[in-house]
Amino acid sequence: MNKNKKYLLLIPLILLISLFVFHFFKNSEKNIDNNEGNKVNNVVNDNAKLNYLLEGYPIDEVPLYKLTKISSSKFFVGMDPSIISSFDEKDFNYYNVVLETEASQSEFLDYYKNLFEKEYVEEYPSPDMVKGYVGKYRVTAAHYDSDNTGYIQVHLPKEEYTKTNKYFDTYPNLFESDSMFVEGQNSYGLLNQVGGQVEYSRFFTVLDSGDINKDGIDDVDEFSVLIEKFKAMYKDKPDYAFEPEQSVMTWKEVGYSVSVSFSRDHGRIYLNMRGSMDK
Repeated sequence: MNKNKKYLLLIPLILLISLFVFHFFKNSEKNIDNNEGNKVNNVVNDNAKLNYLLEGYPIDEVPLYKLTKISSSKFFVGMDPSIISSFDEKDFNYYNVVLETEASQSEFLDYYKNLFEKEYVEEYPSPDMVKGYVGKYRVTAAHYDSDNTGYIQVHLPKEEYTKTNKYFDTYPNLFESDSMFVEGQNSYGLLNQVGGQVEYSRFFTVLDSGDINKDGIDDVDEFSVLIEKFKAMYKDKPDYAFEPEQSVMTWKEVGYSVSVSFSRDHGRIYLNMRGSMDK
């Protein structure tokens, strides 16, 4: 076979190899483009949608899947020994985000399940929730399929736990402490309602002094004592009201709506203060 014939036979082979290489790289670019598109459409959240997300939430590590709106975001500090976190811990800090999503329940849960480096397996798992580990965080994602609402909790590592809420630097001290109760939990949040609100919440466990003189009768009705004390203290505040059946006291002060609920059934006092984000 002469040289010219050899070259003629090599030309189709070279063309085939070239076509293969071209299609390979074209498909690779297409896959990259699709992946990037999915990131933009499904994960990376534009700033307008993040107005109600607390600064400090680890959005890069735990995105908000197919986000359309944040309803609320809060940071919790748990310190009541009777309360166990979603990861079976006492004393914990976590972010809680309630959001509206374009994802269906299965899409939402599958996304976070695939995001987990390791799944947190429970003996009796909920079909509406997945739990797992993302970097240093423990994460829960829930979607109850009744509407388009998703729920994300991001728990901080145990070594980063603090009893001091890092968002309480602007805390409005509108409710007096008392030796008859101790704090069990608090939270700070941003609420996407009424033009945007900040919320400070706390609950206190009322201490039962019990039968001090050993006569078989509880010596002090702590709730009655506390209610009367705070009635006298706050009765002159603007818009003060007390609802006796529910034992709820409300008033307004320095731009905040204050609500104090005395719950005998729980043995607790619940405090909630809400004000405009423009404050």
